[in-house]
Amino acid sequence: MSQAENGGLRAGDRLHGFEITDVRELEEFKAVGISARHTVTGLEVFHLLTDDEENLFAYAFMTPPEDSTGVAHILEHSVLCGSKNYPIKDPFLVLAKQSVKTFLNAMTFPDKTVYPASSMVEADYFNLMSVYGDAVFFPLLEEWVFRQEGHRFEFAPDGGVSVQGVVFNEMKGNYSSFDSIAGDWTLRSLLEGTVYGHDSGGDPAEIPSLTYERFRAFHERYYHPVNCRVFLSGNIPTGRQLALLQDR
Repeated sequence: MSQAENGGLRAGDRLHGFEITDVRELEEFKAVGISARHTVTGLEVFHLLTDDEENLFAYAFMTPPEDSTGVAHILEHSVLCGSKNYPIKDPFLVLAKQSVKTFLNAMTFPDKTVYPASSMVEADYFNLMSVYGDAVFFPLLEEWVFRQEGHRFEFAPDGGVSVQGVVFNEMKGNYSSFDSIAGDWTLRSLLEGTVYGHDSGGDPAEIPSLTYERFRAFHERYYHPVNCRVFLSGNIPTGRQLALLQDR
């Protein structure tokens, strides 16, 4: 793909609130790599511009854990439970049912959280990007969402009390596997004293100690454009994608 095919973008160009910081041919990918930075917020974007009709975006945040309460994992679930411009209970499920996406997910890693999606239909792709962008930057994060996705107390039929929660139960399943426990503790013991010495997914023994206030504070600290990297891939022109990010 030549410079001309990319609309002639060059390092130093400014468009839609972004400055193009680098443009280079990537012959092994038959693509052009375009780096851009939003001049006000510091949001960084990299576009792997190719001839591929399947376009993909990913919002990625550095989310280093300070403990094993699973706050990054609980947030990954919670931001997709309603946002400023899409204040419905579960926009993720609506997208999963109504979109013609080719991929739709969210993932918590030991040191980052990533929200990727892709589609071969441009209108659908931009809709996915809008909903995901609104979710990560402007989530409602209401307390019932924290209780649903994180942890809460429930009365059992026998009158006893149990801890419940989507992430809590998911991690109980993870901790029921010998292989998972052995793998986790191998990593944690080797890297003790670093962020990798914690379980970003959440240790069921520690998840109930996470408060709603700390949960919201974690989002405020890390889910900011200056801490976000946006990866784009496909044939939709860079300028149109930057315009959407600027407008929304």
